[in-house]
Amino acid sequence: MPCYSPWYSHLNADSEDYRTAEEEVRAKLAAVKHVVDYYYRADGHALPDLPHGTSIDPQRQPYSPREFAIREKICHHFVCDEMSFMDLYDACTLLHEQVPSERSYLAVIFPCANLIRSSNKFKSPPRG
Repeated sequence: MPCYSPWYSHLNADSEDYRTAEEEVRAKLAAVKHVVDYYYRADGHALPDLPHGTSIDPQRQPYSPREFAIREKICHHFVCDEMSFMDLYDACTLLHEQVPSERSYLAVIFPCANLIRSSNKFKSPPRG
């Protein structure tokens, strides 16, 4: 599997490059949240409501076949938009487990990133 380095790992937090990169990641996060909201809303399903203190496990997939199907649709959408697992991991760096609404997104985005990273099912088709 490819290695991942967070978007900010090579940047000085006080630099213009950092601010520019953060704006780009915030834009990606907004797009990611839009996709997640769309598919959950379209299926009439609420985002996961996890209790405070719940640790987000990127390996954990939902037990419900219905919710897993939503996640697969989300993954396909991300791949079609050429959004890699690294883009999703970057977006997650701006979310916090302590904030309930952000915890809900983390509970969806992290496992989707892991599905895209580890499954051949979600690889982008070759361009040509």
